[in-house]
Amino acid sequence: MSMTSPLPMTLIGRLVTTFGSVIFAMIGVTLIFDASSRPVQAGKVELSGGGQLTGAVRRVENPDGSTAHVVVRIDPEMSVAVPGVHTRRAVGDEDLREYRDRAAAAQQNADAQFELARWCKSQTLLHQYRFHLVRTIDIDPDHQLARAALGFVRDGNGWVSYELLRRSQGLVQDNKSRWVLPEVLAEREQSDSFDEASKLWIRDFRRLHTRAARGDAEAIAEIQAIDDPIATAAIAGEFARSRSSRSDLRNLRLIYVRLLGKMRNGIAVKALVEAGVLETDALIREEALRLLTQYGASSAVASYLPLLQSNSAKQVKVAARALAFFPDPELAFEYIPALVTEEKTRTPVGSAGTNAAFGNNGVAGLSSGSQIVERTQAIRIPEVLDLIKQIAPGEDYGYDEKAWKKYFADLRNPPRRDLRRDL
Repeated sequence: MSMTSPLPMTLIGRLVTTFGSVIFAMIGVTLIFDASSRPVQAGKVELSGGGQLTGAVRRVENPDGSTAHVVVRIDPEMSVAVPGVHTRRAVGDEDLREYRDRAAAAQQNADAQFELARWCKSQTLLHQYRFHLVRTIDIDPDHQLARAALGFVRDGNGWVSYELLRRSQGLVQDNKSRWVLPEVLAEREQSDSFDEASKLWIRDFRRLHTRAARGDAEAIAEIQAIDDPIATAAIAGEFARSRSSRSDLRNLRLIYVRLLGKMRNGIAVKALVEAGVLETDALIREEALRLLTQYGASSAVASYLPLLQSNSAKQVKVAARALAFFPDPELAFEYIPALVTEEKTRTPVGSAGTNAAFGNNGVAGLSSGSQIVERTQAIRIPEVLDLIKQIAPGEDYGYDEKAWKKYFADLRNPPRRDLRRDL
C-alpha cells in the first residue's frame, strides 16, 4: 500500500541538504511513503530544469508507452515521484550495466580510468565522470589530462587548482567566468552603469529637445542647467540630428555646442571636431572650433590634417579653414603640398546608343554607349594660403610650393655667414 502527499517545505529542505545539486523548482513533485519491499534497481533521473536525482529508479508508463512519472527511491521509506514532462532522462539498471562492466575492467590502470571517465561524460553520468577522474590521479598523480579535466595546472611547486592559482595572482572572475584584474572588473561595472545612465539621458533629453524646439522656455532653461557628464552622448546625438532640421534651431544648437564645450570628455570633443568641418552654419562651426582651442585641440588637428591630402578640393578647403584655428609652424611642410590640389573628374563623352563608324580603309564598325574621360585639374586653395600666411607673417610666395619650402627650410637651418673654421 502506498500513500502520497505533496512535498512539504521541510522535506524539500531535507532533500536539498542531502542532494545539494538537485533543483526542486518544478510543479508536481510528490513525496511517496512506500511500505512495499519490491526490488527497484539503482539509477538516476536528470531533471529538465537542471540537476539530477540519484537513487533507485522506477518508470511508470502511460497506456501509450510514454512516461507518466519516474519514482526515485531516496531511502527505504521515502521516494520522490517526478512527472514525466519534467524529466530529461531516466537511467535505470539496464542503462548502468555497461558502466559496471567497464568499471570492473578498468581496475588500477590510470589510463583506463581516464577513458572510463570520458565515456561516463559522453553518457551524461556526471557524478561517475568526476569520480573516475579523481580515481585516475589517485593512481597517477601526474596524469596531465585528468589533472586538466579537474581544473589543475602546474606551478613551481607541483599541481594547483587553476582557480586558486588565478586568485593567488590577484585576479577575480567576471560575470562571464573570465579572470581579470579587480580594477578591470570595477571599470567594466562602472562602464555598464555609465551606459545605463547614458541611455536614460538619451530618452529624457529627446523629450526636452522636442519641447525646447517648440520654444518652451522652461525646457530651454532646464537644458542650459545640465552639468552631468553622463548626458554628453544625449546632447551630442541631438546636436548632430538637428543639423539636418528644416526648422530654425540656431539658438538652441548654440546652446548644445556650449554645453559640449563644458563637458570636456571624449564624446564632446568628437562632436565638436565633426562640427568643425560638417557645419554649414558659420556661427555654430566657428563656436565649435573656438571651444576646441580650449580643450581638444590635439584631437582636432589630428582629425583635420589628413584631409589636406584629399583629392577633393572641397575637403581640402574645409580642413584648411578649420586648421586656421590651430596654426602651427611645425606643420608648415604638411600645409604646403595642399596649396594646389589635383582634383580628378570623370566626364561622359559621346551620346548613348549605337553609333556607326568608318575607318580610313573604308571598313565600317559599330560602337555603343558613351565613354568616360578622366581629367586631372589643378585647383588653388586660398584657405591653405591663408593658413600658411598665419605662420609666416609678412611673407607671401603665393602658390609657389618650392619658394615656401625654401623659406621654411631656411628658418630651420639658417645659412652661416662666415665659414671660417676659427669661428
